[in-house]
Amino acid sequence: MAPISPVESKKRASPSQSDNSEEPTSKRRRYDVDMPQSPPVEPPESYYESKTEKVTMFDEDPHNLLLRAIALSLEHVGFTGASSEALEEFCAEVDVYAAQFLSRVTSSMLNARRSLPTPLDFKYALSEFDLPIASIEPHLRPPIPASKLLLQLEPASPVELAPASLEKLLGDALSGEAEKKVKPYIPKRFPAFPSKHTFKWTERDSGRETNPRRVREEAAKLARQSEEALRRLTKVAKAGKEKDVKKAASKDPKSKARHEMWEKTIGALSTDRVEAAVKEGLEDNDRGLIVNADRSFHRKGTAAKKKPPLPVIEGL
Repeated sequence: MAPISPVESKKRASPSQSDNSEEPTSKRRRYDVDMPQSPPVEPPESYYESKTEKVTMFDEDPHNLLLRAIALSLEHVGFTGASSEALEEFCAEVDVYAAQFLSRVTSSMLNARRSLPTPLDFKYALSEFDLPIASIEPHLRPPIPASKLLLQLEPASPVELAPASLEKLLGDALSGEAEKKVKPYIPKRFPAFPSKHTFKWTERDSGRETNPRRVREEAAKLARQSEEALRRLTKVAKAGKEKDVKKAASKDPKSKARHEMWEKTIGALSTDRVEAAVKEGLEDNDRGLIVNADRSFHRKGTAAKKKPPLPVIEGL
């Protein structure tokens, strides 16, 4: 609110000496007083008017809102203006009063071991200040018209969001930032390149061997492994088949009897063969050695003549 400037009082200039002075009038010093021809310029009436109406405020500045509330209260009471110093004093009083009131609320809340205040805490704070609850009811309907209570805030400026960066998502391999840095003729104000896969194909290593010798070795190794695996599979299948046959025979009584008969027959035959082989060995051991006694009288062939050795000539 605008301060009220006091109007200078108009007083008659007093002479330096009183009229009853003994000095003659000719020796008195004369003063020329310039009286104003026109009254002083008064400030316009709008200077004294309250400047709280239709003032654009910011909701993030509580101090300005407090000043506006105090100005509206003073205007409602009858004041037409107030200096900035007076408004600041009012704000200081409000801050001190609010701090003391909230300290009472906090102490009641902490004494009851609560983390948030309840209406009982505010009731205790009001009783500490000797304020009955009925004294708050008039403030539910303030006498100030709603048109003055309404705030006119400036529209918030649109926030320009930064363009989304895909470097972290795509990585260095697919990001186009490296391509832009390599080409210095591209202006810096231009946006970044799109991801690399949008304008360049990605090289891939097939991983296939092209050496014919290595290919043949791998094929032979694979064939050998396949053959061994097939042999193991056949062996397991055969053993499983024998187990299945034996299990099926054990379930059927007739088949079980035939199987037992077959096992006994095979066992008896194998036992007979072993016993026959043992008997033959014993019979051979009982016989003596066959000796040809007339061998010295058999016809003999002519003895081969031996050639004499060649003479050795010394000196060669």
